[in-house]
Amino acid sequence: MNNPNDLKVNRNNYFNVAYKILLYLKDCYEQGVDVDPDVLTPKNIGISDKQFLLTLKMLIEDGYIKGVSISPVIQGPDIINNIQNAYATSAGLQYLAENSMMKKVYNIAKEARDWIPLFK
Repeated sequence: MNNPNDLKVNRNNYFNVAYKILLYLKDCYEQGVDVDPDVLTPKNIGISDKQFLLTLKMLIEDGYIKGVSISPVIQGPDIINNIQNAYATSAGLQYLAENSMMKKVYNIAKEARDWIPLFK
Protein backbone atom coordinates (compact mmCIF):
# COMPACT_ATOMS: atom_id res chain seq x y z
CA MET A 1 0.00 0.00 0.00
CA ASN A 2 1.59 3.21 -1.13
CA ASN A 3 -0.49 5.71 0.79
CA PRO A 4 -1.30 5.13 4.48
CA ASN A 5 -4.59 6.92 3.93
CA ASP A 6 -5.72 4.46 1.24
CA LEU A 7 -8.00 2.70 3.72
CA LYS A 8 -9.74 5.98 4.43
CA VAL A 9 -10.21 6.75 0.76
CA ASN A 10 -11.32 3.30 -0.41
CA ARG A 11 -13.91 1.84 1.95
CA ASN A 12 -14.50 -0.96 -0.55
CA ASN A 13 -11.03 -2.50 -0.42
CA TYR A 14 -10.76 -6.18 0.51
CA PHE A 15 -9.84 -5.54 4.13
CA ASN A 16 -12.80 -3.26 4.79
CA VAL A 17 -15.25 -5.61 3.10
CA ALA A 18 -13.83 -8.73 4.79
CA TYR A 19 -13.90 -6.91 8.12
CA LYS A 20 -17.56 -6.01 7.71
CA ILE A 21 -18.53 -9.59 6.80
CA LEU A 22 -16.49 -11.19 9.59
CA LEU A 23 -17.72 -8.64 12.12
CA TYR A 24 -21.34 -9.34 11.21
CA LEU A 25 -20.78 -13.11 11.50
CA LYS A 26 -19.04 -12.61 14.84
CA ASP A 27 -21.96 -10.50 16.06
CA CYS A 28 -24.46 -13.20 14.98
CA TYR A 29 -22.41 -15.81 16.86
CA GLU A 30 -22.16 -13.72 20.01
CA GLN A 31 -25.88 -12.86 19.93
CA GLY A 32 -26.86 -16.46 19.20
CA VAL A 33 -28.81 -15.53 16.09
CA ASP A 34 -28.82 -16.84 12.55
CA VAL A 35 -27.37 -14.85 9.70
CA ASP A 36 -30.11 -12.87 8.00
CA PRO A 37 -29.75 -13.21 4.21
CA ASP A 38 -31.64 -9.95 3.84
CA VAL A 39 -29.02 -8.19 5.97
CA LEU A 40 -25.78 -9.78 4.74
CA THR A 41 -26.02 -8.38 1.23
CA PRO A 42 -23.75 -6.48 -1.15
CA LYS A 43 -26.13 -3.52 -1.01
CA ASN A 44 -25.89 -3.25 2.79
CA ILE A 45 -22.11 -3.40 2.64
CA GLY A 46 -22.06 -0.89 -0.21
CA ILE A 47 -20.33 -3.05 -2.80
CA SER A 48 -21.15 -4.75 -6.10
CA ASP A 49 -22.54 -8.27 -6.32
CA LYS A 50 -19.30 -9.40 -7.96
CA GLN A 51 -17.11 -7.96 -5.19
CA PHE A 52 -19.35 -9.58 -2.57
CA LEU A 53 -19.08 -12.96 -4.31
CA LEU A 54 -15.30 -12.71 -4.72
CA THR A 55 -14.82 -11.66 -1.10
CA LEU A 56 -16.93 -14.58 0.12
CA LYS A 57 -14.89 -16.93 -2.10
CA MET A 58 -11.63 -15.64 -0.63
CA LEU A 59 -12.91 -15.89 2.95
CA ILE A 60 -14.07 -19.48 2.29
CA GLU A 61 -10.80 -20.46 0.58
CA ASP A 62 -8.77 -18.96 3.42
CA GLY A 63 -10.82 -20.95 5.95
CA TYR A 64 -12.24 -17.86 7.65
CA ILE A 65 -15.90 -18.68 7.02
CA LYS A 66 -17.87 -21.90 6.56
CA GLY A 67 -21.47 -22.97 6.13
CA VAL A 68 -21.90 -21.08 2.88
CA SER A 69 -20.85 -22.32 -0.53
CA ILE A 70 -20.45 -20.92 -4.02
CA SER A 71 -21.72 -22.87 -7.04
CA PRO A 72 -20.26 -22.06 -10.43
CA VAL A 73 -22.71 -21.46 -13.25
CA ILE A 74 -21.86 -21.94 -16.91
CA GLN A 75 -23.59 -18.73 -17.97
CA GLY A 76 -24.14 -15.90 -15.55
CA PRO A 77 -22.81 -15.19 -12.10
CA ASP A 78 -21.98 -17.90 -9.59
CA ILE A 79 -24.65 -18.72 -7.02
CA ILE A 80 -24.22 -18.23 -3.25
CA ASN A 81 -25.79 -21.15 -1.37
CA ASN A 82 -26.97 -21.22 2.25
CA ILE A 83 -25.70 -17.80 3.28
CA GLN A 84 -28.00 -18.04 6.30
CA ASN A 85 -25.75 -20.88 7.53
CA ALA A 86 -22.54 -18.85 7.21
CA TYR A 87 -20.35 -18.54 10.29
CA ALA A 88 -16.90 -17.26 11.09
CA THR A 89 -14.48 -20.04 11.97
CA SER A 90 -12.11 -19.75 14.90
CA ALA A 91 -9.43 -18.87 12.33
CA GLY A 92 -11.71 -16.11 10.98
CA LEU A 93 -12.34 -14.74 14.47
CA GLN A 94 -8.62 -14.84 15.22
CA TYR A 95 -7.87 -13.10 11.92
CA LEU A 96 -10.43 -10.44 12.80
CA ALA A 97 -8.80 -9.89 16.19
CA GLU A 98 -5.12 -10.11 15.28
CA ASN A 99 -4.60 -9.00 11.69
CA SER A 100 -2.92 -5.61 11.56
CA MET A 101 -4.93 -4.52 8.51
CA MET A 102 -8.12 -5.43 10.35
CA LYS A 103 -6.97 -3.33 13.30
CA LYS A 104 -6.32 -0.39 10.95
CA VAL A 105 -9.79 -0.78 9.47
CA TYR A 106 -11.30 -0.83 12.95
CA ASN A 107 -9.32 2.20 14.05
CA ILE A 108 -10.49 4.13 11.00
CA ALA A 109 -14.09 3.17 11.61
CA LYS A 110 -13.95 3.65 15.39
CA GLU A 111 -17.51 2.44 15.77
CA ALA A 112 -18.72 -0.21 13.32
CA ARG A 113 -22.36 0.62 13.75
CA ASP A 114 -21.70 4.07 12.25
CA TRP A 115 -20.52 2.71 8.91
CA ILE A 116 -22.03 -0.73 8.49
CA PRO A 117 -25.76 -1.03 7.99
CA LEU A 118 -25.58 -4.76 8.76
CA PHE A 119 -26.07 -4.01 12.45
CA LYS A 120 -29.29 -2.02 12.19
